[in-house]
Amino acid sequence: MSEAKKKVLVYGAAGVQGGAVAQKLIKDGYEVYAIARSKDKESQLRSAGIHPVIGELGQLDSLVQAHANIDIVYLQLPVDFHLSQVRSYIKHAVEAAITAKAQLLVVNTNVYVPEHETDATAIEIKRELKDAVRHSGLPYIFLQPTLYLENLCLPGILQGNVLAYPVPAQQPLSWVSIDDAAAYALYAIQHPELAGQTLQIHGSEALSGNQLAELFSKALARPVSFHSLAIDNFKAALTPLLGAETSAGLAGLYSWIQNNSESMPLPDGSASSLLPDLGGTSTEAWIQQAISQGIFK
Repeated sequence: MSEAKKKVLVYGAAGVQGGAVAQKLIKDGYEVYAIARSKDKESQLRSAGIHPVIGELGQLDSLVQAHANIDIVYLQLPVDFHLSQVRSYIKHAVEAAITAKAQLLVVNTNVYVPEHETDATAIEIKRELKDAVRHSGLPYIFLQPTLYLENLCLPGILQGNVLAYPVPAQQPLSWVSIDDAAAYALYAIQHPELAGQTLQIHGSEALSGNQLAELFSKALARPVSFHSLAIDNFKAALTPLLGAETSAGLAGLYSWIQNNSESMPLPDGSASSLLPDLGGTSTEAWIQQAISQGIFK
């Protein structure tokens, strides 16, 4: 980056998704800041080359301080279905960015948000986020993935010779790795002239459940079949891990995806796809990498 280092505040930089964005920004020469809620998180962020700033999503004053002197904000919300709490997060994050007079607000919705209203809380709360950002008066870019490949790493998704996930067996959907999604975030931050646009985040290909199973079969050198997991079973499996409220919210999202899979954006059908410029990891390569890391056996 030839210009003077810009300061970017990355929400969720201590996590997997935000951390991937932070590392790409650091590698490209940006000065990266992130919100820390504890001394342990401060140490974790510093060890990753990130400047920690004390802040709480639920406390506006602390967020305003965390945004001081920040040029660009990368915002993604935690998975949370306590709606009054999430609405306060949205309000505080946007107000803090306005106070800081951020030059650009890049927002990852972490879900596809169609133009029309839906019955899925997970989508509608992100619609509220987008509306708040649009009304902020700040330049913004929205990033919208469909499904993350890393979701397939959840316990129980691949069991023996069965890959079970709550998507259709035959309808192709857009999948993207967290690393490739971070590349989109970097691209958006590098290109403020895209302000006002919504970019659909895609991986290198659209794949059905059956096609995913074929790739797992090839990579694992054993037959793997796909099972379109029933929403109630998906919810029951998530509840011990995430709690009843979050599990219900995610179940509602996947129910909507199952019922609307034919209208979801695909890599070859989205005018705003930047995949030719960004490259991207093939699903086959991603599976092989996950196997080498011991995630799939």
